[in-house]
Amino acid sequence: MLNYLKRPHRRRIPAFAHPNALIAASIIVMVIFQSACFFNRKHKTAEAVAAAPVRLVLLPFNVPQANKDLRWTALAAPILMAKAGAKSANLEIIPLWQTMPYALENGGASRTFTQESAANVANWLSAKWVVLGEMTPTKRGVLMVIDFIPSRSTMVPFRYMRSGRVDTVAAHFYDAYNQFLRYLVAKPIQRSRGDQPTMTSVRGLAETLDSEYGWFVEADPGKATDALTELMHSDEILARSLFSPVLYPNLAPKK
Repeated sequence: MLNYLKRPHRRRIPAFAHPNALIAASIIVMVIFQSACFFNRKHKTAEAVAAAPVRLVLLPFNVPQANKDLRWTALAAPILMAKAGAKSANLEIIPLWQTMPYALENGGASRTFTQESAANVANWLSAKWVVLGEMTPTKRGVLMVIDFIPSRSTMVPFRYMRSGRVDTVAAHFYDAYNQFLRYLVAKPIQRSRGDQPTMTSVRGLAETLDSEYGWFVEADPGKATDALTELMHSDEILARSLFSPVLYPNLAPKK
């Protein structure tokens, strides 16, 4: 009988130990690792953005000067925005008494701001953003437009719009802030019920500020002691934002 030659026994290499498989596995591990690192960097960047308070300027809103029934809203709007914005740890609202001298200069005789003049105020005050607001009369009330304008031209503005009655649109200042904060990857404001007065409820205070700084009427500064005293009892933070400690010594920081 013929003796069949026995083939030498070949040891089988497990699939997972094959060189090509090892290379593929290494590539997958590297991709996963890089993706995790990218996510962590992105997450940390978002946290860093949210952690740094953003300096924000509030300007008087643009309104038609000839419309005396609407003129008071020019200062009532930033009053309410100052009150709402003070509740956010991610926003540093520059006090209105610091802003008004630059607003008067850049608003000019027309008391109207453009994106360029608004950004100019922000740069003077070393702020990253400025609120450029506008109230336009409509058949059913007003159209409110709020533009968050960056001080740097390389950044993109953000717009918020509402229409309706004056008190209706003013109730949405929190919404405007929160959409802006999400745009900045920052924590939104937690609002409590009934913590925001209506626009008409601050009309008297807005007219007092008009006299204080001379936005539409002739300036008569230092005569708002009664209004300031009342506001100090109800909202000291807002009072310190609206009135100058130079003219009202009781607002000076305590030693």
